[in-house]
Amino acid sequence: MSKKIEKTKLHYIKNESTKRPLVNYSGHDESQGYSDDYVFLDAEVYDARRLDHKKDFNLDQEGFKLLRFNPHDVDYANQESVKRSYYPEVEQLIKQQTGASDVFVFDHTVRRGLDTSNRRPAYHIHNDYTFKTGVSRPLSILGPDTMERFKGKRMIQINVWRPINGVVERDPLALMDSTTLDHKDLIETDIKFNNMKTGEVHDGEIFALKKNPKQKWYYFSAVNWDEAIMIKGFDTDSSHSCFAMHTAFALSGQNETHKPRQSIETRTFVFFDK
Repeated sequence: MSKKIEKTKLHYIKNESTKRPLVNYSGHDESQGYSDDYVFLDAEVYDARRLDHKKDFNLDQEGFKLLRFNPHDVDYANQESVKRSYYPEVEQLIKQQTGASDVFVFDHTVRRGLDTSNRRPAYHIHNDYTFKTGVSRPLSILGPDTMERFKGKRMIQINVWRPINGVVERDPLALMDSTTLDHKDLIETDIKFNNMKTGEVHDGEIFALKKNPKQKWYYFSAVNWDEAIMIKGFDTDSSHSCFAMHTAFALSGQNETHKPRQSIETRTFVFFDK
């Protein structure tokens, strides 16, 4: 049985840091690298399944939501199979859950908590976009013609995260309630993808976070393959939450006897007619 509150450590930016932090992905079978601006600090993460008072999490407030999702089986190691079979099911899921008129799946990442994996669970608090890249990224991905078509319409960026190898026993996903976020604690951070196998290099910008006692963290214990978590990464409508900071974290009782977490995170841009 999971604990109501996990006492763990999350990877923040040091309060005294004044530099621009850096996260580096080698694209090889080694963990992410971090600049010395990062530090693990004590944190409490509430099991959202075991709260004393029922709470309905949603994208517009907290910035994340757990839901049922039972897609067809697919070979997640085969990029084209994922795009051909899995992407359309993700698009349909988001339309059903949000009422969106158009959904564009543009990318995905498979993470495996294995020594041989080149993308392991991401152990740093982050949001994939900043206020700047939340605007520039869809333009670069979808192109000016598509963006002109949806000019003036609400756009949100949603990631759909789910396990692909049974129940998550290790390294679950912690999500911060967006209503407890103070934007002064957000830190613009450089992220570099250096694929040692292909030579491909990509530079990006994400948000990291400094710790604030007002921040409140949640996770969903024992997420299974027929469940998914929708995570908001950006929203052009400022009357709603903009995004949910998130990170992998270690459960207090996890060890080598627990199955390594394997998951897929699918990234989308979502538009609304109204």
